[in-house]
Amino acid sequence: MIEPIALPRGAFLHAERVEGARSFSVGFWFPVGSRHEAPHERGFVHFIEHLFFKGTVSRSALDIARAIDRVGGYLNAFTERDALCVHCTLPAKHWRLAIELLADLCFRSSFPPDEVEMEREVIVSEILASFDDPEELSHDLMLARIWPKDPLSRPIAGTEEDVRAATRDALLEFRDRMLVPGRLLVTAAGPIDGADLAAELEAVLPLGDSAKAAATAAFSEPRFFPIVDYVPARLSQSYLLVAIPLHPPFGPEDFYSMSALNGAFGESMSSRLFQQLREREGLCYSVGSAFSMDRTEGLWLAQASSSPDAFPALLSSMLREIEALSSTRPLSDEELAESISRLEGSYDLALEDTEFRMKRLARQAMQAEEVLDVEETRNRILGVGGKAIARMIGRVFGDVEPAIFAYGSIGSKGRRVLEAIRRSRKNPGGSS
Repeated sequence: MIEPIALPRGAFLHAERVEGARSFSVGFWFPVGSRHEAPHERGFVHFIEHLFFKGTVSRSALDIARAIDRVGGYLNAFTERDALCVHCTLPAKHWRLAIELLADLCFRSSFPPDEVEMEREVIVSEILASFDDPEELSHDLMLARIWPKDPLSRPIAGTEEDVRAATRDALLEFRDRMLVPGRLLVTAAGPIDGADLAAELEAVLPLGDSAKAAATAAFSEPRFFPIVDYVPARLSQSYLLVAIPLHPPFGPEDFYSMSALNGAFGESMSSRLFQQLREREGLCYSVGSAFSMDRTEGLWLAQASSSPDAFPALLSSMLREIEALSSTRPLSDEELAESISRLEGSYDLALEDTEFRMKRLARQAMQAEEVLDVEETRNRILGVGGKAIARMIGRVFGDVEPAIFAYGSIGSKGRRVLEAIRRSRKNPGGSS
């Protein structure tokens, strides 16, 4: 177990020393995302993420870019529904620069007025670009339907109207109230001792009342609607998404059991969905599945794209495979063994990347409140057994009506198939 190191002003550090690594990766994580925004604050976290890079009290935007470029490093950030992360990876000998730079961006960014206005237009362009990405748009449209009115269903960046309404003063007030040291989690991986990292962080974190974090709303599991819906669009393909809720709480072993199950069923090239829908039936070019497990909600999602003519067969085949997994064709010992072997192998490859290690620490700390070391994680992977898989299949794919959503061109036959499914549902608009 990797124990947290308490830092001044309420922050915490999880650090993994990687002997012999030539790189160092560090992330500043705040458990504040788009779901924590009030209605008049939609898009604020994402807007602030952009503004972190536009200047601090001591650096211009160009100074920030040059500081990291001159050492061959990499600096980036992302906003999620539950978190904001600013992270840096660079040659290990420059590790102090990474920590000082992230602290400067997160706590001393100045939001220059001219940069706020320019970045506003950049973000609007980013939002508009998402409308041209059918995979991203179909995912957002589906979330709005399976979790209607819940903060999780909102676009992370907000709408164009949200971004244009945001003022510099309001953004600064949100930053100062929500993104404070008392809410900070730092994770780091590289050839540096945790004690040295903690000492450097103590020197660069801000002083004063900013350590007092404003309270955030307590969330419960969102109500899931097993919709059967279609949004037409002038596209050459149809995009199919099938979603099933995963109900918390999630125990320590659940993530690894679900990883093995999902790998065998839909994540890999040898998975059932890929082999059946693409390789045997030739119904689509891309097909796959993924899952999320968070403290208040979880979701399993399969998605595929096809020609309009192939859509009805694609949908029928996918639903047939889901039904077979929970009834006539459970996961075999061979499928499970191969999936576990694939997980272990991909895990070993990822350990070469300090950024992966840094993010692994954060995901475990934020979602499971325990951080396993490398061998403990490997043992969890190898310890997944047939009984755990059987329980997970029953829990996820048992007596459940999945949400079915299509976007694009599905043809008249595809619409008739969806309507027939909708009419057959026991509870076509209710929760599951």
